[in-house]
Amino acid sequence: MLLALLPGCIGRCHALRSVVQRMSSAMLRPPTGLPYWNVSARRSPVSAVHLSGDITCDVAIIGAGFTGLSAADHLISADREIAVLEAGDVAEGASGRTAGMVGTRYKLGWAALARTYGPDQARRLHALMCHAHARLHELLERYGASDCFDQRGQLIPAHHRAPLKELQGDAKWLASEVGDDAPTLLDAEQFARVGGTSGYAGAWFDPRGGGLQPVDYCRALAHGLLDRGVRMFTRSRVMTLEETDDAVFLTTRNGLVRARHVILATNAYTPPALVEPDLTQRLVPISASMVVTEPLSASVARTILPDGQVASDTRRLLHAFRMLPGDRLLFAGRADITGRRAHEPDSYLPLERALTCTFPQAAGAPIAYRWSGLVGISRDGFPHVGRIGRRVSYAMGYSGRGVALAQLLGLFAAKLALDQPIDAGVMDERSFLSWPARRLRIPVMQLMTWLYGHLDQREFARA
Repeated sequence: MLLALLPGCIGRCHALRSVVQRMSSAMLRPPTGLPYWNVSARRSPVSAVHLSGDITCDVAIIGAGFTGLSAADHLISADREIAVLEAGDVAEGASGRTAGMVGTRYKLGWAALARTYGPDQARRLHALMCHAHARLHELLERYGASDCFDQRGQLIPAHHRAPLKELQGDAKWLASEVGDDAPTLLDAEQFARVGGTSGYAGAWFDPRGGGLQPVDYCRALAHGLLDRGVRMFTRSRVMTLEETDDAVFLTTRNGLVRARHVILATNAYTPPALVEPDLTQRLVPISASMVVTEPLSASVARTILPDGQVASDTRRLLHAFRMLPGDRLLFAGRADITGRRAHEPDSYLPLERALTCTFPQAAGAPIAYRWSGLVGISRDGFPHVGRIGRRVSYAMGYSGRGVALAQLLGLFAAKLALDQPIDAGVMDERSFLSWPARRLRIPVMQLMTWLYGHLDQREFARA
């Protein structure tokens, strides 16, 4: 609602619009802060092969992250000739810059989903989330990547009594409506013991969640897909896309691809005006930031999530944290939402202060890694899968919930390329709507970030 009201107040500010346009262009360049995942991955990077010359294929996939690699798996299993085009290296975009947390919920809780969309759609969304997890496990097994997923559960600490009450209602809804009694609730004292931090009102625990090593996982899939005959071209940015009656033509700096169908798996890194209608009008790219400490002392490390769960809380601007091999602590949240200062260590100071406030026992621990990545925020908080024209399909808009869901929506995008039916519920193309006054998204999001941070802090102080 705030987003819809503000344009009337500041829509005539041409200078502000000019600044926003320059910021928007800068945001599409992935930050170069090296994620911890790249250094800790066991598997070697995929050898760089630039597209040079002209090729033909059945399906061209733009993007070699979670979505694109899942789509490639389904298509190669259907004996289609596949070409994957990636602007950087495998998992260089959002997939390799995530916190790697595999959750089991959407942005809205289950009871709220039932109130908003009706009980049938809420039950369908539950089935789709289960399908997403099954798809992840299928790919982990097929490509020998089980070591990339540490499934010891997900915690959702409630930063205030009100969200804890909502979590309790969600547990009741799941048990009564779909027979899902896997999640349990912890009170404040119980969570303080298992989480290693105090101040939260309680927490939700789901044993099906866990932590993924995202770069290792994507490399495992990419190497396996290459072995199965998928052609993969890295550092081959798609510059133009033109659909004709019988083909789609993609151009890169040094090559041309003629495909029967194209899948856009680019999420927040989708180039503006690559297709019409412009999908970037339906996303707001927001920068999420992460820090990883140097190894903590064994005595301190034993106090933080000692049972190996991952955690992401209920704040509007959530904090997420997990312990990593070697007694390192990962802490994620919002720092500079524009991503323009991702190269500057000082831009991560708010996140580092939040880490210290959450885990005072880790105060003073040196920070070894700092990085950011773009999250594609849709209007309704859901990812969406659909078609543009006859020969282009897409899956994007994960809104910070993409580690599991991208596996499923990549599969769905591949099915659309094969003219196979899908049922994505409210995640289909019909509700993938444009943002109003998108040119002003950055100042609006900065204002909302300030407001949400203020509300989160006030509520947490009363927890």
